Amino acid sequence: MSCFRRALGALVLGSLLATAGSGVLAQDAAADVELRARLAAITLDERELPEGFEFQGETFLTAEQAASGDLEASALTEAGFVAQYVSVYGNEDEDVRIRSYASAWIDAEAAEAGFDLLEDEALTAPDGDLSDDDASVGEEPRETTTGTYPDPADDSVIINTGDVTFRVDRFLVGVAVETTDGDTADVDLAGALAAESEGRATGVIADQVPDGTDPGLVAQALPLQGLGSELQAGFLSPDEVERLYGLQGSALGSFTASWAQAIGVGEEDAQPPFVAVGLTEFDAEEDAETVVQQATELSPDIQGIEAVDGVTIEGADQAVGYRFPSPATEATEIDSFRVIFAVGETVGVVDVQGAPSAETAQQAATDLATAQAACVGQESCEAPTLPDELTAS
Repeated sequence: MSCFRRALGALVLGSLLATAGSGVLAQDAAADVELRARLAAITLDERELPEGFEFQGETFLTAEQAASGDLEASALTEAGFVAQYVSVYGNEDEDVRIRSYASAWIDAEAAEAGFDLLEDEALTAPDGDLSDDDASVGEEPRETTTGTYPDPADDSVIINTGDVTFRVDRFLVGVAVETTDGDTADVDLAGALAAESEGRATGVIADQVPDGTDPGLVAQALPLQGLGSELQAGFLSPDEVERLYGLQGSALGSFTASWAQAIGVGEEDAQPPFVAVGLTEFDAEEDAETVVQQATELSPDIQGIEAVDGVTIEGADQAVGYRFPSPATEATEIDSFRVIFAVGETVGVVDVQGAPSAETAQQAATDLATAQAACVGQESCEAPTLPDELTAS
């Protein structure tokens, strides 16, 4: 069983998603854009999950974050670890979660060596009561792990897990169904979902893009990783985006792929100011324009939010802007700014929350939106420079 540290605090397009997890550490740029897109495409989204499970968070993990128990990060890197990605969904009662994950290794041989490390529960979860059995999904090595272990974020909480891990080429992939209420985890469900994940992984390796994902969209997005603590990164399904925006039956439902990333740029890990960037591509320019025109409806219900007239973004067909007190920091004064803009068939959203001042938030958001607009339609995008006023806070 891969006991990943739960680095899942998520900031998506300006909305903090509260999740169970330990502190988020800074994500280095070890994984290139193509690999990040592949890893994010392998994990499951809510369309493949049982009804009632909603998105909680997803992010990339370094070797330091992937290591747990007595397993050292250096052992992972020496074995050929490159990067890891984890996505979590929870039920309404927050006592059952489904965690799908994928890690990349330099080659298939390295993945086999990594499996021996990550699946050694005596090493990764020395305080757990876990046992292994066969699995029928994916390539060897593979196994099903069941039992209990203390939550790394709160050792008073005991997690009951059913975890299926397997190899597909140089990727280690898996799905865990976990409970925190004392009930036994549904191992059969974990196995069925693992088979879904295997299909996605096999397709990704063959350059067959799963529905709702687009590696090209990731390449066009501002690469925020390395500029702060990465809180959230990944593809979102139509239902997930509509739920985040609080709008049903809108033009949002017609998009083909959506990618969102968020970081904390404070001096300490995962602290404000927060910067979030999202890109969503549609089938037609008219749909993208409709989203921007309906932006007031699409903005979450934030107390004190104000529309700002005259916001323009160079390179964008149209744009709107909003200033507001950050709900992420429970601010009472305006310290945040959001820009929503359209470039052709793509909608971009840039949020800056918890800035030292309203003026700094607006300047940073418009500068970042301008940089993002210039990247739309390109094969790559360079990391922006954050204003000194923002990072100095």
